[in-house]
Amino acid sequence: MKNLFLGLILLSAIFLRFYNLENSLMFQGDQGRDAMVVSSIFKDLDPVFIGPVTSIGNMYLGPFYYYFMLPFLFLSYPSPMGPVYGVAAVSVLTVFLFFKIVEKIFKSKTAYLATIFFTFSAGVVNLARFSWNPNLAPFFSLLMFYFTYLAWQKNSKYWILTALCFGILIQLHYVTLLALSGAGLVLLIQIFEKDKNKQKLLKHVLLAISVFILTLAPLMLFDYKHDFLNAKSFANIFTKEESFNLEKKASRQKTSVVYKFFTLDLKDKASKIIFEPSFGVNKFNHPFLFFALLISLIYLVRKKFKLEKGEIVLLAFLLPGIVGVSLYQHQVYEHYIAYLFPFVYIFYGLFFAKFKNKWLMLAMLLPFLTFYIFNNWSRYNLKDNGWKLSDLEKTSQAIYQRVLPGEKYNIVLLSESKDLYGMNYRYFLSTKENEPVKIEDHHLAQKLFIINEEKVEKNVLDSLIYEIVVFPSKNVTEVFQIENGPEITVLSSYNK
Repeated sequence: MKNLFLGLILLSAIFLRFYNLENSLMFQGDQGRDAMVVSSIFKDLDPVFIGPVTSIGNMYLGPFYYYFMLPFLFLSYPSPMGPVYGVAAVSVLTVFLFFKIVEKIFKSKTAYLATIFFTFSAGVVNLARFSWNPNLAPFFSLLMFYFTYLAWQKNSKYWILTALCFGILIQLHYVTLLALSGAGLVLLIQIFEKDKNKQKLLKHVLLAISVFILTLAPLMLFDYKHDFLNAKSFANIFTKEESFNLEKKASRQKTSVVYKFFTLDLKDKASKIIFEPSFGVNKFNHPFLFFALLISLIYLVRKKFKLEKGEIVLLAFLLPGIVGVSLYQHQVYEHYIAYLFPFVYIFYGLFFAKFKNKWLMLAMLLPFLTFYIFNNWSRYNLKDNGWKLSDLEKTSQAIYQRVLPGEKYNIVLLSESKDLYGMNYRYFLSTKENEPVKIEDHHLAQKLFIINEEKVEKNVLDSLIYEIVVFPSKNVTEVFQIENGPEITVLSSYNK
């Protein structure tokens, strides 16, 4: 029975993560930038010490994701599909490990139910279908959860592996710093337990801290050489920005900070974390949330708040994650909370598995599961993109055909994505013998290609984009149209 279930669930996971992958792929500026950085590692033997820049605070992540991409891009180069297949494969592996870990910590019934929810979640599936640093977060947060449990229940040496997973996790997205609260709470419980070998625990904790520091050594070295840029940017988020300023936002709504937090922030963010990755934004989310909390509270009261060890570890990761995200006052995107996905779906599985009456459980589960599958199926990104990877490559080739041997050229992109430098197009051009000039060397360009995806400006030369304004000549040598794609205007600093 178990092997049949695993076989069917893995086949489903493979289909949802690999079907029509290339034609439905999202390959935007971030993906183009990452592919360019990673390709330079093996083309130019140029190792990197930092990862992608964050969207808030001008901070850099660690370089782990770039080195994860490296073997996959090397094998598929110049196609950027290698890392995409790598992320999808890790997601399938996560499904397998998810079942095994949940079965080991909880009961089989919880494992079966939770794995179904995790496998078919649109939030999980869609993040597994393109290459991006946050997309590996569920894999490492699941392992961190498991090793935290083992460190508490089996052997404190597992704190070393917990620290390793955490060191990798925060290189994928800084919101995952909240995962430290989960491990930290469990460690505090372990410290205050009686009959524990405190000397052995201390030794393993010190080793864990050393491993954590080692995982961040490249980023720390970069920070040291650049006047602690990351550390200062991180401090600014808490001191100079309004990312966690609950008081100012509350005053605008004429409510107290505490009232606003519990009635708006916590309610909305909890709903976003627990339900939106599966159901999107709809009117059912908040009633579901309150119903789930009510049933959970009744269960805890009947159990006199005696939780099993696995449930304590789960809540140690899930609840501080919800509270921490609720304190954040800017928009929370789905990839911010990807590390919480495993905990959410373990909670789903536990919720239904706790019903003692089998018929009552089925009466609750079957309508919910039907509604769940229906909502998720409509949200999978399985269909062809209007502008596919092959179209990006074709457009880049059309540009390159208009570049003379040895000619220095540059591109700018007018697009809703606001990716001014057209990093997705730039990646394909970087695979050619004559690459575009580096962004900081735009003044060296003899030819400028303006890729107009927006088609809002009647005259692209009126655009206030710096590279267009300062280009030494407004001599338009050609305007050409890509079929079903952008219009491209070519500026040249000399007549040809």
